[in-house]
Amino acid sequence: MKILFVSAEVYPYSKVGGLGDVAGALPGALAKTGIEIVVVTPAYGTIDRQSHNLESSPYRFSVQIENETVDCGISRWISPGHSNHRVYFIENEQYFGSRRIYENKSGKPYEDNDKRFLLLSRASLEICSVLKWTPDLIHCHDNHTALIPVYLKNQSSDYSQFLNTKTLLTLHNIAYQGIVSMEHRGIYNLPDELFNPTAPLEWYGKINPLKAGIIFADAVSTVSPTHAKEIMTDEVLSAGLKSVIYENQQHVFGILNGVDYSEWNPATDIFISKQYSSGSLGDKRINKVALLDETGLDNGLLDKPLIGMVSRLVEQKGIPVLLEALDRIMAQDVGLIILGSGDESYQQELRKFAKLYAKRLKIDFSYNDPLSHKIMAGCDIFLMPSRYEPCGITQMVSLKYGTVPVVHKTGGLADTILDWDGKRGNGFLFGDYSADYLVKSISQAISIYYKKKEWQQIILNGMKADFSWKQSAGQYLALYKQLIKE
Repeated sequence: MKILFVSAEVYPYSKVGGLGDVAGALPGALAKTGIEIVVVTPAYGTIDRQSHNLESSPYRFSVQIENETVDCGISRWISPGHSNHRVYFIENEQYFGSRRIYENKSGKPYEDNDKRFLLLSRASLEICSVLKWTPDLIHCHDNHTALIPVYLKNQSSDYSQFLNTKTLLTLHNIAYQGIVSMEHRGIYNLPDELFNPTAPLEWYGKINPLKAGIIFADAVSTVSPTHAKEIMTDEVLSAGLKSVIYENQQHVFGILNGVDYSEWNPATDIFISKQYSSGSLGDKRINKVALLDETGLDNGLLDKPLIGMVSRLVEQKGIPVLLEALDRIMAQDVGLIILGSGDESYQQELRKFAKLYAKRLKIDFSYNDPLSHKIMAGCDIFLMPSRYEPCGITQMVSLKYGTVPVVHKTGGLADTILDWDGKRGNGFLFGDYSADYLVKSISQAISIYYKKKEWQQIILNGMKADFSWKQSAGQYLALYKQLIKE
């Protein structure tokens, strides 16, 4: 079986969020099953080609975008352990090499992102032609590659090589749809009828690549079973695409993301002060001591609940309800560490709270990967109040580190966290998305924290869970086989 995997970000080369994690880990897990998998992604200027052992190649090709001929090259990485796993990078200085992933250094999205990701979609198909390699299935990810099924179904004569190739479109975050002005229609070189009112690419007078991709893909998947149901029934959680998803519901699947335990494992983590496992839970306390010392928080918190949060500071992640609840959370004599960046207005509000609770509240707005590991190992409670969460990975990571999650019952959070009922469970969930219910759930967790035997049972329940990519890869493999057979 041959699978082409196309993504705008692929860890460790490029990453903004969960998409990069998935595109980095899943292909390797799939390669271990024996299938041949090729990943295609842009060669951004932020990628250190030397440290990642990227090889140059003699291959050249061009892509026509409106009246512009875009010349491209190819560099590559081949897995040392699995030659059936290769990553190809699209080299083009104008659109990728001189740029970051989505935004400039000031955080402003590039105005020509529609052209940049149109180039990614069409270049991935050209690379197959150059390599004389035809995949059985193309796995597309989010709006950046959603046009691939559109081209294969509407310009089949130009892409005859892919006549028997199936397409799967995974929605990592349906809220980002790549919508642009109808004035840009000329760059796509697609039939006019696709842009007419209510047609696949039309969206309230604009162009919506994700909508069209959902319609023309052979199947659509989301990154958790619950989220697959949510976007078919909830207009808000589907970001307006509920009816489009519902009409294609027979071809919609939910497969939970996995965790890369080679990176996220307290028994082997190189960033934490003392490695530990479920058999040496006492060593987790050493990490709490080190975290309090590093962040400058009050040492008196050592025997009190320390809450951690690693998140983008945006509305989707529940920051509004967190801000509304913060005074009541801090009134419960706890410590809180927040790592992440995002909306400047949220950051300003959090700075005010950080001054008010200087000895118990620490906020780091940087991208600090080592600190994220230390938070996982050193905190007692992990907070994830997301308004919606297609899957979420950090709550699964927190389980592995014995850091008990408090989460909103939505999407992948509902699929991975089982509410503690006194006997079973690995965390705490709040059903209503509100500050009141968030505070209530945290209060419940705090009360159990002081019941050491019960708290340890919750920790052990979480640490024994298996959310490895091996599980998810098996489900994707079964879906691939089903689609190819069809």
